[in-house]
Amino acid sequence: MTTPRPDSQEPAPAPAHPQVPPNHQAQYLPVPPTGAASYALGFLAFIGIPFLSILVAGIVMAAMYPSARRKGGLAAENARRAANWGITGALIATVTLVTHFVLLYTMTGTPLADGFYPLGIPITIFGATFVVHLVVIICGLVKANRRELFRNPLAIPFVRSTQPTPNAA
Repeated sequence: MTTPRPDSQEPAPAPAHPQVPPNHQAQYLPVPPTGAASYALGFLAFIGIPFLSILVAGIVMAAMYPSARRKGGLAAENARRAANWGITGALIATVTLVTHFVLLYTMTGTPLADGFYPLGIPITIFGATFVVHLVVIICGLVKANRRELFRNPLAIPFVRSTQPTPNAA
């Protein structure tokens, strides 16, 4: 029997997967923000406190705009549109609440106060606004996550854009 000599070694088998040299590591590229968080905060309207919750959601949606504006691009525009919808929803909620109490005060003790309507008209409008708010924030989230702008024709443009509007889908 012969013993193998140290200078006569067999070559090592080739690795099954080629290895990346240490200087060619994969780099992390951050995804640019889309402004979806501004729409997602609209779900605060569903915390269960009538009238107050949609006011809080609208205020928070509008408060997100300045931080998203610093990010620029798609995030700023989607956040601006979400802020406009948040302010619109909060305004509708405030108007319907005030209208309801005015009607309640003026119609109490009259034959008009016997049924749900006309006293219930502001409550019905508020309920419809609540449903529309849910649809708007879901559509805004979907569009923002697809990296698109969401056009909401129902929102009053309280916050104006200072930059030219990019092409919207």
